[in-house]
Amino acid sequence: MNITKRLIGMIGLLTILIVQAACAPAPTATPVPTTKPAASSSASSVAAPTAAPAAAGTVKIGAMYSLTGSGAAIGTGQMEGAKMAIDEINKNGGINIGGVKMKIEGVYRDDESNPQVAVARFNEIVKDQKATALVAGSLGNISIAINEEVKKTKTLFIATNGVPEDFFKKEVKAPTSLCIVAASEWAGRGAGAYMADQMKAKRIANFMPDYSIGQGTMKGFEAVMKDRKGVEFQTIWHPVNSPDLTSYLIKALEYKPDVVFVGSWGADAVNALKQALEMGAGKKAPLFHFWLMNAFATGIPANAMEGVKGQMFWYHDMRGFSDADVVNASEEFVKKWMDGRKEPPDPYAMSTYYGVMEIARAMELSKSTDPDKMYAALMANPEWKGAKGPAKWRTDGAVVYKYSTWIVAGKGESERKSDRYPTKFDFAKIVDVYSGDAFVPPLSAMGY
Repeated sequence: MNITKRLIGMIGLLTILIVQAACAPAPTATPVPTTKPAASSSASSVAAPTAAPAAAGTVKIGAMYSLTGSGAAIGTGQMEGAKMAIDEINKNGGINIGGVKMKIEGVYRDDESNPQVAVARFNEIVKDQKATALVAGSLGNISIAINEEVKKTKTLFIATNGVPEDFFKKEVKAPTSLCIVAASEWAGRGAGAYMADQMKAKRIANFMPDYSIGQGTMKGFEAVMKDRKGVEFQTIWHPVNSPDLTSYLIKALEYKPDVVFVGSWGADAVNALKQALEMGAGKKAPLFHFWLMNAFATGIPANAMEGVKGQMFWYHDMRGFSDADVVNASEEFVKKWMDGRKEPPDPYAMSTYYGVMEIARAMELSKSTDPDKMYAALMANPEWKGAKGPAKWRTDGAVVYKYSTWIVAGKGESERKSDRYPTKFDFAKIVDVYSGDAFVPPLSAMGY
């Protein structure tokens, strides 16, 4: 389809995301996490020889992420999340498929942050290795490319990164594709609704990077503002990878906003908040970041993070949140993750873990490894729980969470502790949650 070709060509870096590591012309995300390297006899950055189907008593599940290239800042953690889930399932006896316990054989591949490489590795995983289910996606354009391949070669595909909103549209989405995170536009929807509804902002200065992430964020922001009469806003577009963003910050402050909505990503986010501190921007208007991630939040100086609010898909320290079940589930997940690791999981490592768990649940519910049957089983039994709390699959392949996003406040140097992990990862604390209905657009908007 023309729309899909345009998406693959235009979207260089979409995760929540939304949310991914830097990709030209996007800024470079810093620093790269140093979780354990994704080592496995199945993992390879080069094509593997044709393999026979899984041995009796095993079932193959693919996991493909950016272990090298611009997406590695997030992809390495995602691969660890996939391996953690597979190891846990196997230690507990495997998957029960129609009364037969099956161990999982993980097929791990590096997409090299390149859509063309991702397509080749996808076909290797599905056609050569005979896997019928896959978790994948560190960059949005790669998730779009895989979705197209799923239309040709039926596979249960769960994207575990932020994707473009069009991924969910009826004319774009493959029949057996899903995404366990969200669309980049939805970060703008959630943040906009929170600033207007809960911060009571009447004037918002949008400080946005002039490329796909900023454009997607603004698309979602503007959509929810249509229903919020009386809220005025102005958008200041800043260049990508610019060492000096001061003049653009001055323009944002000249608007005399109630809040400055920061959409900068990666190295740009680090620069923007450092320069905002130097010019005292936070004393003139609160700063609110659209989608914080460990990959770059850990690179922002503590005094520049202090007092800055931001939206997160999930945070590795949920202590202080009002829902004890969510806190306990998150603490349990982080405890398992930290066994043998020095750094806490980022949101997409967590989402990948649950992506594998949902594939396993689909196999058990359907008593099959057939992609159509697995997908139908999830749609018939859409409710599940994880570290983010109650969740429910939707017809368009999206997940609606009880708690869409959490609102965090940045910690200064004196507040940070190192009793659990390196101090730089104690960069924020939970102060609120967005659970309104504005985060996810209605199904009708997706063509259903």
